[in-house]
Amino acid sequence: MTANRKSPSRKKTPVKSAAPRRPGKVRRDPERLTAAILDAAMAEFSEHGFAGARVDRISKGAGTVDRMLYYYFGNKERLYQAVLEEAYRRLVDAQRHFVPPEDPVRGMEALITQLWEYYRDHPEFVRLVMSENLLKGRYIQQSETIRQVSLPLIHSVEAVLDSGRRKGLFRADADARFVLMTIMSMGFFQVSNQYTYGFWLADTATPPVRGDDWLAHMQAVVLDHLRR
Repeated sequence: MTANRKSPSRKKTPVKSAAPRRPGKVRRDPERLTAAILDAAMAEFSEHGFAGARVDRISKGAGTVDRMLYYYFGNKERLYQAVLEEAYRRLVDAQRHFVPPEDPVRGMEALITQLWEYYRDHPEFVRLVMSENLLKGRYIQQSETIRQVSLPLIHSVEAVLDSGRRKGLFRADADARFVLMTIMSMGFFQVSNQYTYGFWLADTATPPVRGDDWLAHMQAVVLDHLRR
């Protein structure tokens, strides 16, 4: 009877763990980063004003670091001016594709509605403009960009007025500048002063001013002025 022989055990070669891979170099997307910085800066400046805004909060909101803000914008002042220019550009872009109806009255109503809805939906724009007025327009006066980008607004109003004049519906002496200022001031006030007028106009017998009621009032005021 032959003895059972144990086969010699094979030594397992230890498996070497793969060396950790170094992450590949992330390529920067300048357009995406500057857009993120502008968005974060717009929120910060509109909430805290120029003096109260902090660069570290802006960079955190943009998901980057402070030095990238300085790299792309130079300093806080230039970033603030860039935010103002972007805010006005967005206002005008929202209105750029406006095609007024052939009926000038309906066209003016649509133009008023569009501007009012922009103020209502973008309170950050209203707060930025209020902040710049507290600074007495220091930075907007340094921007030729804002002057140029705002021209389509007045041109749109003038186009509707011209149509109304030709059809004998609007007065000949209507000034597009005054019409635009009237529309913007009424829409601006309802957003900028909502917390104060909502208090001093409060009355148990009077319901609060609704946005659609205010829009109808804006349209009536402007059109009553324009009609011959």
